[in-house]
Amino acid sequence: MTIQAVVDRDSQQKLYVQIYGIIKRKIEHGDWLVSALIPSEDELCRIFNVSKATVRLAVADLVKDGYLKRQQGKGTFVKSSVPHLGMTILTRFSEDVFGSGVRLDREIILRTVTEPAGEAARYMRFGGPVLHIRCRGAVSGEPTCVEDLFASVSLVPGIEDADLSKNAFFEAIQERAPRKIAKVIQTIDIVKTKGDTASYLGMKDGAPSVGIYRMFIDAEDVPLAFTKLVGKVGRYKVQNEFERVR
Repeated sequence: MTIQAVVDRDSQQKLYVQIYGIIKRKIEHGDWLVSALIPSEDELCRIFNVSKATVRLAVADLVKDGYLKRQQGKGTFVKSSVPHLGMTILTRFSEDVFGSGVRLDREIILRTVTEPAGEAARYMRFGGPVLHIRCRGAVSGEPTCVEDLFASVSLVPGIEDADLSKNAFFEAIQERAPRKIAKVIQTIDIVKTKGDTASYLGMKDGAPSVGIYRMFIDAEDVPLAFTKLVGKVGRYKVQNEFERVR
């Protein structure tokens, strides 16, 4: 199995994206047949003259898109010459949570780089420092929610300099992370409001509130970021839009 194409190091397109395209074309054109074993990571590194991390990014995306499949202890094989039809969730925070046309005003009250603790440590399981931002939200001047944002400073380089008071958290991660977000897992729960959060929302300590958790995960199933929003019951309309991709 010999790859004739080479990457263009003068191109603005990232190397792993170029490698993804080369391998994809090999599969689609029948050069690599379904069920065929593809070259090992080491061999692909030698062929393309790139790092193993770059090869892994390309292969991970090809696996996610249904072109390749991994078999433990055997290698990576061609799965299909056409991508699988998946589903993606499109979300816009202010519209999903508060309804269309409602403006959420955020005030950042904490911004620090620290080691994750508590819930953040459980969700951001890779370890290492994270950017932690706490925001207070209001709609038409009424205190509505408290949101904590956590992002890995090593996996999302430059995130600590992002202006998150104006820019969407999702977009800030996508712009900076070498490994892009492959999926978002959202969980909605009823939680107890405590401490400063209860005080800001004008609620009794221990009173029920809505908890909305979002995990931002890359193609290698590594968490890049985590958010937790706690807000008043009765203020939320959570809407998810599903769209067939590819």
